[in-house]
Amino acid sequence: MNTMFPLRYGIFLKLWTTFLAILIPIYAIAFLMSKSGVDIMRQQIYHLMEQKSAYFVSSMDSEFERISRLQLEFLSDSDLQDLSNRPETLKVYERTKAYNDLLTKLKTLASSSRYIKEAFVLMQHDNRRLSSVNGYTEMDPGEFSSFSGLKKFTSSGLSYKNDQVYFILGFPQLSSSTFLLVIEISLDKIREEIRNPNTIGDGLAYIKSNDDGTAMSVSSFDRDAYGELLAGEIATEEGTVIHVQDKSYLRFAERFKSVNWSYVMLVDEKKVLQPVLPFKRWLWILSALSVFVVFVVSLSLLRVIHKPMLKLLKAFRQIETGQFDVHLQHRTRDEFNYVYDQFNQTVIRLNILVKQVYEQTIRSQRSELKQLQSQINPHFFYNSLYILYRMAQEEDYEGVSAMSKHLGDYFKFITQNKSDVVSLDKEIQHAAVYVSIQQLRFHDRIVFRFDIEGPADEWEVPRLIIQPFLENAIVHGHEHTIRDGRVDVRIRCDESVLVVEIEDNGKGVESDALHEWERKLRTQDETDDHALWNVHRRLQLRYGAASGIRLQTGSSGGLLVTITINRKGNGTDV
Repeated sequence: MNTMFPLRYGIFLKLWTTFLAILIPIYAIAFLMSKSGVDIMRQQIYHLMEQKSAYFVSSMDSEFERISRLQLEFLSDSDLQDLSNRPETLKVYERTKAYNDLLTKLKTLASSSRYIKEAFVLMQHDNRRLSSVNGYTEMDPGEFSSFSGLKKFTSSGLSYKNDQVYFILGFPQLSSSTFLLVIEISLDKIREEIRNPNTIGDGLAYIKSNDDGTAMSVSSFDRDAYGELLAGEIATEEGTVIHVQDKSYLRFAERFKSVNWSYVMLVDEKKVLQPVLPFKRWLWILSALSVFVVFVVSLSLLRVIHKPMLKLLKAFRQIETGQFDVHLQHRTRDEFNYVYDQFNQTVIRLNILVKQVYEQTIRSQRSELKQLQSQINPHFFYNSLYILYRMAQEEDYEGVSAMSKHLGDYFKFITQNKSDVVSLDKEIQHAAVYVSIQQLRFHDRIVFRFDIEGPADEWEVPRLIIQPFLENAIVHGHEHTIRDGRVDVRIRCDESVLVVEIEDNGKGVESDALHEWERKLRTQDETDDHALWNVHRRLQLRYGAASGIRLQTGSSGGLLVTITINRKGNGTDV
């Protein structure tokens, strides 16, 4: 991810996010519109189911109420009352005429409603059965008992027997009646009525009883074939949508007022929503196409914008690390081609300027080093000539010989200008030559000791970084020393750090002078012809701020000079 998106908020991510920010709300609105359309159509279908159910239920309620009123009115029929209350007083022709008139009335009652299958009267006193279908027959005593014992489930007298529905009224009462007026409801006619309003999406409709312990139902379909659906419908009886396997059904139930029944309609949701399915299908196709377009556009942005920009960023980072051999190429003739050309021209010009500045810096540093060295050499040269002069005056020819040899070695080292650096062991050897010259001058007044640890031959150091401090210890530290003077040189070197300590037991340096030295160290543009400051500047120029000189009071009261060279802080190679 850091390689693909090096910046936290890159152009590619911004463009891609902007594209999605525009696209996602559009498709969110489209999905909401599609869902809203489906919901509206579902509500319309549900409302249509409600209207059809209400019409069907209200019409059947009216018919059942009318049947119940006709049945109640039929009980007051004079022929029925005469045959039931005073059959023994009637003459034969009167009784015959009463039976015939009663049969005619029963047929009229049966034909008054399409829902009446049969209307009949059971007369217990003379064991007669008068039916609108079978006419005048002998009554089965068991039939009278079975109808008398039926439980009346509704106030209208609705009862169930052998999957049949009856309206039963007795006189004077059902438990001890002299006759029963029974009206059988035609379930076949009800099934035909159920089929007629069921035109919504090839759905299913049926009537079920809400009475406890009664499983009576009237349907227009084979209930065994839809057993799983009806089981799911019962499980979600109060819901408006039921789900069975991979299908969804809209459900509406309307209760009857005259009887304790409910009319239920089930409609396949997929079929009723068929008109909006093509729009939904096109929406999914458009969504898939949009995902493909987003993918293609993302790849295009990645190739056309992101990768060229990433290439340019990588080139800039190479420039930051000092690599000026960067050259960018772009195959297409677009804005990046112009930017790359200008970048290449800028790198060429920048490379020229860097080389010029680098060369100028090198020359300036070399000139400053030469000047620093020239500040050191004359100072010792004058003192050495004065010592030779005194030895010659005293005719000390051995001293003159030794002094001349040491001076020859000394100035041979000084005048070798082929390189500004020497190996550490040669610098130590040169310091030893300088000490030998000074011992010819001071004899036993000052003792010099060298202590070396580490591979001195593996280090290269600037010329004359030890000798000026030895000179400082002699000239300033032991200026008034008569005997027991000491100068210790301790050298510790490892792979990355070189530490040289030069300590004397002379008069030391006052604290104000040490503070002044610290101030000079903090002032990089300080100019001073002091030898210690010159060495410090040379170390700073070559090795950076991590290297330099530190002055402090030693354990014996004299001055302790610490020279530190840190290879890790190496600066310009001069």
